[in-house]
Amino acid sequence: MKKKFLVTAQWDDEVAMWVATSDDIPGLVTEAKSIDELVRRVKAVAPELIEDNLRERDGLDDLIDLCVQSSFSLHGASAH
Repeated sequence: MKKKFLVTAQWDDEVAMWVATSDDIPGLVTEAKSIDELVRRVKAVAPELIEDNLRERDGLDDLIDLCVQSSFSLHGASAH
């Protein structure tokens, strides 16, 4: 069984960009204005970081899970 690598994407209001980080892939930090661009950037940098840090490479497209986190507020809404 191959190891999966978790990448977390969070929206940063201060810079108005998506930011991807990973505890599983040392050194992974990248940002983009859209989630699609962020995924492209993660796919571009993650294989090299994994190879440099963890000595694993084959089949990396199947090994990366991207978790997108977003939050919002409901002004004037009440819970039922």
